[in-house]
Amino acid sequence: MADMTFYGAVREVTGSMHMLSTSDQNILLDCGMFQGRRKEAAEKNRQMPFDPAQISTVILSHAHIDHSGRLPLLASKSFSGRIICTRATADACRYLLMDSAHIQESDALYLNYKLVRNALSDKGEKGGARRDNKKLLKELKRNGHRIDSKRVAQLIKKMHIDGVKPLYTKVEAEDALEFFEGYPYRHKISIGADATCKLYEAGHILGSSITMLKFNDNGQPKTVCYTGDIGRYDNPILRDPSNRFNGEEVDLMLMESTYGNRFHEAVVDLKPRLQKVLTETFERG
Repeated sequence: MADMTFYGAVREVTGSMHMLSTSDQNILLDCGMFQGRRKEAAEKNRQMPFDPAQISTVILSHAHIDHSGRLPLLASKSFSGRIICTRATADACRYLLMDSAHIQESDALYLNYKLVRNALSDKGEKGGARRDNKKLLKELKRNGHRIDSKRVAQLIKKMHIDGVKPLYTKVEAEDALEFFEGYPYRHKISIGADATCKLYEAGHILGSSITMLKFNDNGQPKTVCYTGDIGRYDNPILRDPSNRFNGEEVDLMLMESTYGNRFHEAVVDLKPRLQKVLTETFERG
């Protein structure tokens, strides 16, 4: 019997990740990064709560990092399946995941720099050792401001400091992109034995999609609808969210509900409001 397990973005906003387990395969709906305080985020993001090798397919709703950001980590840990999304989402992830990896590497470098700096600044050192440490402190940066990553790495190793590793690297992000398969909207995609999916416009960002997933559960046809994040109607450069699905009858719907308990303001022409803000700002100097 099929079941659904929620690993993120339930009673919280970021880190979307939900697993549909059928008799034939495990399908992951999004693989997002939890975004919050550094320590809490690091603890949550580093732990994959399942064996990545057991995931046959990832269906990615859109490219935002809270939905896609842990895909390089998944791909670096024995995942060998497919990542299915729209073509625009696949293209966007080439930029967003590489940028995310750059941030991971930069954060790790800065934290390691601080660890080494603090160790060298230990006030317990005296005399010659103190002078040597001051010299090493100057070597941590090039041209007085840019952290020397090689020197920091050398001292982390030499001083036996338990350094910080990035969640994933740019190389690992690039490797993860090899698993992506981009498809057009409303195209029937086979994802294994007696399982298919179609992607419909979600109107959230370029390429965002609502997934209609069909599979057999003990001989019974089932349909799961996963919305990901849903956009609004009448946005100037995005297609409206789909509200027609060829008469599909849904057995289970997973819906984004961040704003589900409130009414949005009416969509209005924002040009006069923008003009007002610009004018007031200019008048303030």
